[in-house]
Amino acid sequence: MQIRVLAIAPYPGLKGLIESIAKDDPRIKIDIEVADLHNALPIIHAAKGKYDVILSRGGTSTLIKSQVTTPVVDIPVSGYDILRVLTLVKNSNSKVAIIGFPNICRGVAEVSSLLDYEIPIYSVDRADDVPEALKKAFEQDAQIVLGDVVTVNTAEQMGYNGILITSGRESVLEALEEVKRIYEFVWKAQESEHLFEHILEHHRTGVMAVNENGGILYANEAAASLLGYNSAVIRGMNLAGIDPIWSRYLEEAGKGTTSGVNKQTKWFQKRQVSIEIIVPSNQNRISYRYFIYLYPSENQLNSTATYNFQITDRIATFAQVMGSSSVILQAIKRAKTMAQTRYPIWISGEEGSGKQLFCQAIHSASERAGDALYIIPCEQLSEEEQEAVLLGTDDYPGLLFRESVGTICLENIQHVSQRLQRKLLSTMTTGTNVRIIVTTSHPIKLMLKKEEMEPSFVLAFMDMYISLPPLRERLEDIDEIARVLIANYNSRHGKQIVGIRQEVLEDDLMHKLWPGNIHQLRIVLESMLACTNGHYIGLNEAKEGWQKVKESLQNEATSQLATINLSGTWDEIEQRILLEILEKEGMNQSKAAKRLGINRSTLWRKLKDVLQI
Repeated sequence: MQIRVLAIAPYPGLKGLIESIAKDDPRIKIDIEVADLHNALPIIHAAKGKYDVILSRGGTSTLIKSQVTTPVVDIPVSGYDILRVLTLVKNSNSKVAIIGFPNICRGVAEVSSLLDYEIPIYSVDRADDVPEALKKAFEQDAQIVLGDVVTVNTAEQMGYNGILITSGRESVLEALEEVKRIYEFVWKAQESEHLFEHILEHHRTGVMAVNENGGILYANEAAASLLGYNSAVIRGMNLAGIDPIWSRYLEEAGKGTTSGVNKQTKWFQKRQVSIEIIVPSNQNRISYRYFIYLYPSENQLNSTATYNFQITDRIATFAQVMGSSSVILQAIKRAKTMAQTRYPIWISGEEGSGKQLFCQAIHSASERAGDALYIIPCEQLSEEEQEAVLLGTDDYPGLLFRESVGTICLENIQHVSQRLQRKLLSTMTTGTNVRIIVTTSHPIKLMLKKEEMEPSFVLAFMDMYISLPPLRERLEDIDEIARVLIANYNSRHGKQIVGIRQEVLEDDLMHKLWPGNIHQLRIVLESMLACTNGHYIGLNEAKEGWQKVKESLQNEATSQLATINLSGTWDEIEQRILLEILEKEGMNQSKAAKRLGINRSTLWRKLKDVLQI
């Protein structure tokens, strides 16, 4: 008889690893879902009575055990798993700490001792202890934390970089053997009781029951739809994970008037939603703390302008700006100082250099961090849409006049008309508490000279200006940036890659000009990682990765640049493309540079040998 197994993989890469191993075992019939902590609970509840054993890892496994009577088997974190991740971070210039349950911490202590590598260790007994441990680590200047999925996710929510300790093949094999042993001695799980059976599922009003910590005990179809989730998935999630502003809403409701009702209005999934939070007067012997009712606002906007701004789901902090070069540290220091003010800020930098990351970090460090950050791609909106979104119409207020808005980032401000620039300047001066951040690919002094910019608008930013360095001016940071990219790739794809060979880093990656900056580096590295089956990116993997990038470029160029010869090295191909663009722009270097998203001096430097200038 086959053993019916439900595997809950806390990260996507683990799913593929389990699939590849379990398919070779005829005794095991396995279904695999990707979910972590409370997100796993709806899956578990929906699967009651269908499985003999549940397989999971870390804090997710611990949480599942508290919810079911079905046997739960842990996928262990082996010494090999710990060795791989410590190898990845051992030579990092960033300060590293480990946060995890006692079994992981003991393993890290042993392996780090063997490696002669000192690493601060913070042991926790429950997932709820992770935020406090992270706070302590960050107070000790940790920049990267290692740990389980709960540690990594919580670190990223707090604006720091986390690296997941992934499970390797040997760990999964050990767990599946334990599944077979457990199956011989245990009974199937008992079914759990349904919660709130009589709540209407198809009413237009959204209804939720929420516990003291913001955990969703129940949500009907209407509530789930208004928040953008499936009703089976949303139960067990935390409201703060959907949007951090919920924490403030619940806190205000708990401190509210004797009526116990707190009303709010918020945008979810491009829809304006009215929110009522009720705190029942009798809190004895009940598990819920709040009743929440959600109503779609009657003044729903039909303007297409409301569909073109982005509300960031997870806000980055300065700790996620990787690198220790003097130029990036100087930019971070200047940005941190500006974040403490209320003045508008201008960020310039080439495409892919991290302008949006800095915008998020400034918002996170400001006094308005609890309010929303809106990112508006100006080039994607018409002038009428830009004005409607920012300044509003007769029917609804613009973002600049809403209390819940903390920061607005106007990407590529040069695509805003001078007329609207003058209106924005007037509003910035007298009529809004919202901070405005604008971005451009070109330096502010160059933009001042451009005909499309209103001089008085540009001059208003002259003292609050940040210039982000291109990657080619901080090549020494590639190693640090690559570590985080590799860790993220491992988590998504179930690999255990721990680094880049020095000959690849020093003789290849650090010799490129990277016109696409970090964005281009990510594309190239992911191509190399896809070609890597061992623990390191070596010369062969790098060569194969570059070939994949070249093929992708060739496919893209077929329709747009069919006349370009794509033979030769990456630098030769890049040079031909730059020449082609320059010719199409009538040899006008300024127009060619603008079309390419780089500054004129960069284009000149790349082509000076060819053009003999």
